[in-house]
Amino acid sequence: MHLNPPVSRTLDPAWLEAMQSRISSRRYNGEAIDGALLDRLDQTCQRLSDTEAPARAVLVRQAPPEVFTGLVGSYGRVEDSPSLVAFVGTDDAAHDIGYVGEAVILEATMLGLDTCWIAASFDPERAGRLAELGEGERVHAITALGHATDKTGISEKLMRASLSARKRLPMDTIAPGHGDWPAWAREAAAALRLAPSGANKQPWRLHMDGDALVITEAPKVYWTAPIDFGIAMLHAELGAEHAGVSGRWTTDRNDEVARFVPHTAS
Repeated sequence: MHLNPPVSRTLDPAWLEAMQSRISSRRYNGEAIDGALLDRLDQTCQRLSDTEAPARAVLVRQAPPEVFTGLVGSYGRVEDSPSLVAFVGTDDAAHDIGYVGEAVILEATMLGLDTCWIAASFDPERAGRLAELGEGERVHAITALGHATDKTGISEKLMRASLSARKRLPMDTIAPGHGDWPAWAREAAAALRLAPSGANKQPWRLHMDGDALVITEAPKVYWTAPIDFGIAMLHAELGAEHAGVSGRWTTDRNDEVARFVPHTAS
């Protein structure tokens, strides 16, 4: 299914540093988050949602534990997360969900909070009631929110061990020929390489087409890949802006995810 690229928003350059320190955490200490921190994060949620784009972020200050279901039984379940953010949108909003959601997660990281992208192991009906859905909306994903505990459970150790076996793909695989690209595109590719994805499968490939940086699908993708493409787009845009190049996301062909076109390009 071909999806629209996300609507670009005003980005915080500090998110680039946050993307290098962010990790996923599934065990939290259960302590309520300071209200001032939640207020700041809520402001970011509202700013990112204050567009006509089909996705928005909703802060839930008190998260009932029943929202976090786990994958099979308790395996992969988030424990003792006091708050969450629900990423809400229409059925065709997956790219925007990833873009907006990752921006919120990077902002939370800057505020000293721990997070975890969750696109499968949550109760969408319960999350939808918490987010107060509008017509045609559903919760595509959520993030846990809180302060991670130093103790790591057996299930999280197994998950991290599984993911460590899937280390980041080499840049030559993700972006063949990148050595000949302009500096801004290399920065964008390096930032995209840090993007989280389902089971760290990295469902993207990059190439240049004239002045544009193009994202296409890897040979094998999975059902949550459209959300991950939105995450990747945010990372790439942050990398490009760090190199002094702003632009817009668009698409010209059905065999590509999206293309980043610099504003100076004709």
